[in-house]
Amino acid sequence: MVLTGLPGSLAHWAATEARFRRHVQKISAEATKGMIHLDNMLVCLTQNDVVERRFLDPNHRSFVPDFQVYIEVEDAKGRTTPMALSRQMVLFCVERRKSWRMLQSKAGVDNKDYRAQRALIAKVEAGKLDVADVRARGAELLEDERKAL
Repeated sequence: MVLTGLPGSLAHWAATEARFRRHVQKISAEATKGMIHLDNMLVCLTQNDVVERRFLDPNHRSFVPDFQVYIEVEDAKGRTTPMALSRQMVLFCVERRKSWRMLQSKAGVDNKDYRAQRALIAKVEAGKLDVADVRARGAELLEDERKAL
């Protein structure tokens, strides 16, 4: 299980819970232009970025703009609705992903997503990849890295 913006993620679950309504807002499909999909944002973020508060630095790869990250949620009738996520919701997804990865490591599971993410971030920090490109196509780039492992 990968905790990303795919259906079944923590953010999708939170969108169904009233207690998280301040962190999830319905938006129009047009409003998603210029926003970052959760899958792509999670590629740029590590738990260490959260601990070191780099997610607040607009010049850092891990910067999380408030309500500028989105997911698509499917309703009971099969219609897809885009929803903007608060910065806190994105950080909550990162924290839960870290917990899941820690459980996997204690069980001896090799998490290829984690290794691929580290390789991708190393490329960004070495200047081989542009942060804007990762924010636009992060999930796709992560999948390419995973296949290369």
